[in-house]
Amino acid sequence: MTPGSQTHGFRIAPGSTTFVRFVLDVIDLLQRSEPHGLDQDGFLNTYFMGQGRGSPPTSQADRDAWWGVFKQAVKYSNDRFTENTSPFAWIRARPGPRRGQYFYQIVGQRDGDRVKIEGHPANLSQLDDFTDRRWHTQTESRQRVRAAHGLALISEGQKSSNQRLTAQGRKLLSEFVTLSPGLASINFDTGIVMDDLQRLANSRDPRIRLLSGQIRNALRSGRRFERDLVPLVDTVLALADIYKKGSMKALP
Repeated sequence: MTPGSQTHGFRIAPGSTTFVRFVLDVIDLLQRSEPHGLDQDGFLNTYFMGQGRGSPPTSQADRDAWWGVFKQAVKYSNDRFTENTSPFAWIRARPGPRRGQYFYQIVGQRDGDRVKIEGHPANLSQLDDFTDRRWHTQTESRQRVRAAHGLALISEGQKSSNQRLTAQGRKLLSEFVTLSPGLASINFDTGIVMDDLQRLANSRDPRIRLLSGQIRNALRSGRRFERDLVPLVDTVLALADIYKKGSMKALP
C-alpha cells in the first residue's frame, strides 16, 4: 500500500522504503509550512493537493487514518534525530486555538554533524511556553525547544541588526541550569533551569520533599557560581563560529 492510497485502515510498514520516503515528504512539507506549521487539515490539503495526488480524503475515518500515519512519521523522524541521523528532524506540536488542534513544526534538523534550527522565533516562543507548563514530564523537549528559541532569536537579530532580539536570545541561552540551554544548544540535549529547582524546593509532594535538602544545596551552589559560568556559553558559541569551516567538527 502506498502513501497515495485513500483506503481507510491502510498501513505503511515502519522502516520500509515507502515509509521512509513518506517521512522525508513530511519533513519537506513542514519546512515549507513555516512560519505557521501544519495541523491535520493543513497536512492533508498540502500533501494531496499540493503534490498532485488528487483531493484529500473526505471521510473523517480516512482523514484520521492519514493523520495517524503522519504522527508515526513524526515519531520515526524524532527517533532518527536522537540517533544523530541526517537529514531527519526533531518535530514538536503546539496547541492551536481549537480544542484538540495541534500545529506541528520542525525545531531542528540534522545536517551532518550540525543541527540547523528551522523553527520561526514566534512559533518557538509559543512552543516554549507549552513545554514550560509540562517541564516535569518533558524536560528534554523543553530544553531543546528553549535552546532552539534562543538560537533562532540570535539569528534573526543578527540578520536584521536588531540588538534587542539578539539580547533576548543570549538571555535565554545564559540561564544557569544543571545543564544549561546554552550547553543544550551545543549538544541539543537535556537540562533543568534554576527556576525549576526553585519550584521543586517549594513542592509539597512528599516524594520530592525527601530530596529538599539536596535541592536547596544545589540552589545555593547554582546561584553562587551562576555569575562565573554564564560567560562560558558565549565563549563556546564564539568558538563554534570560528571553526564552522575549519578542521574542528562544527557545533550547533
